[in-house]
Amino acid sequence: MKFIDFIEKKIARNELTFTLDEAKNACGQSVSGIKKEIEFYKEKKHVFPLLEDFCLIIREEDKDFVQMDICNYIEDLGQFLDKNRNYYVSMLRASEMHGASHHAVFVDFLTIDELNYPFSKFYKKEEFNDTIRRQHERKNNRIPLHKEYYITHIMVNQYFPPEREVPIATKTKPPEATHCRYKLQFPFPEKEFDAYPEYKTNRKNIWRKEYIEEKKGFYFSSPSLTAVDLIYENSHWGCMNNVLHNIQELAEVMTADDICELLSWYPNDQVIQRFGFLLELLSGERTLIEPIEHHFKGVTLEKIRLSDIPPENDTTRFIDKERNEQIKMFAEKWNIEITFVLDNDLDFPDYTLDNLVEFHAH
Repeated sequence: MKFIDFIEKKIARNELTFTLDEAKNACGQSVSGIKKEIEFYKEKKHVFPLLEDFCLIIREEDKDFVQMDICNYIEDLGQFLDKNRNYYVSMLRASEMHGASHHAVFVDFLTIDELNYPFSKFYKKEEFNDTIRRQHERKNNRIPLHKEYYITHIMVNQYFPPEREVPIATKTKPPEATHCRYKLQFPFPEKEFDAYPEYKTNRKNIWRKEYIEEKKGFYFSSPSLTAVDLIYENSHWGCMNNVLHNIQELAEVMTADDICELLSWYPNDQVIQRFGFLLELLSGERTLIEPIEHHFKGVTLEKIRLSDIPPENDTTRFIDKERNEQIKMFAEKWNIEITFVLDNDLDFPDYTLDNLVEFHAH
């Protein structure tokens, strides 16, 4: 089979990725032969090699776009990197999918259970620059994948969600939050059907989003798992302040059911402790806070810092002075030591120099 025929058959089946081995076996060519074909059709913008042996297929109608829609390749990429097919879309990308889109998201985040692909094959020698090297060496559980406009940070998660003890029915819809303050107002035309339905899966705190027209879908983290991932990886964002807005917005769509599910397996109690503090400070919704209070009932909370980033590295200096006493009260309740100044521009949008004071809670 000719390589171009292989590509066209993949497009006909709505399969928009392929591996080097798959193409080699289908075309009966050597590895070097297939690599030459890939380079040739890359120039024609028919294919794009995301990894040395994992490529995207660019359809004719997609050529004018900067990059392919995430739903067309992210599941295949996650399953390629983890041989057990354990992955989920996470962090800021998952946050955006839950409506917490305070940040413009230019980076995709893909969490896997175990990386079964050598980092040495992520980049050709000419692509491996000092910036990528520094990002990779900064934390060994994060793999930067930067290829032109395709930017994906792959997180290897030691706290990967377990499967449910009792399987649930397929296409079980997650519960909706009853305390959401921000709701769309009429008039809006009613859709004939939901083009992007979401379902719970048989892995705890992992949901699935389906794209009906594209006939694609992928797994992503529930609101509570998204929030604790952001907290656990807070150094990745520069400082905890940079994700406070996301956690506040995620709280709008969280449910007690989702949080209880998280508490049933998540092993890092220090992250849960920080989660409880931030939920009470940024949301105050009792139905969300009570499960975490019950989780720690009868337990003496160890004093921990809200962030492990050295205080001198945090550039934020101010907070609305009216919140100081409330922050101190919640910090004492959750035994949290705050070594930087909390700043959340969703809570405090109207800054003036007259109503700002420096604040440190110890």
